[in-house]
Amino acid sequence: MALDIFICVLGWVIIACHTWALKHHFNMPVIPNGVRLISTLVIISAAILSFLCFYLEQPTSAQIVGLIFLSFSFVLFWVTIRESSKAKLLAAFDEKLPHGLLKTGPYSYVRHPFYTSYLIQWVGWGIAAWTIWAIVPILFMTVTYWVAARDEENKFSKTEMADDYKQYISSTGRFFPKIKF
Repeated sequence: MALDIFICVLGWVIIACHTWALKHHFNMPVIPNGVRLISTLVIISAAILSFLCFYLEQPTSAQIVGLIFLSFSFVLFWVTIRESSKAKLLAAFDEKLPHGLLKTGPYSYVRHPFYTSYLIQWVGWGIAAWTIWAIVPILFMTVTYWVAARDEENKFSKTEMADDYKQYISSTGRFFPKIKF
């Protein structure tokens, strides 16, 4: 029971950090409808995973692996905040075109390290819940972040950075680093 509590508290703390970022890190004078949708899906997904953690028994090993994922997600999120702190990034689904391209820190490995940290959180929480039903919120959130990332990447093609972004795509993965052979 103690691990269930710790997993859920950490999951909700990470969500609180994401909420803080929406208000204080991203350049978002008006909340786009897509952000409202993501926020709703986040709350529903977190509630489902919290319920599953408390309702079902999980092996301790799954809970520990889940905690490792959640912890890694938390660290990656804050490293990405630090790296992008002066960039005035736009929020997901913002109508504006991007005004800069980050390629340092976590951005040197993946094009969307925020989404990567979010996905790692959901996968970790799902592992900790240790049930096939945990796949449902993971899939909802994965599709949501994929659509948001695709939208952001399409906007780069409409800017002066289009060629630079194509080159950047060739060396980095969308959510996970490219494996180079």
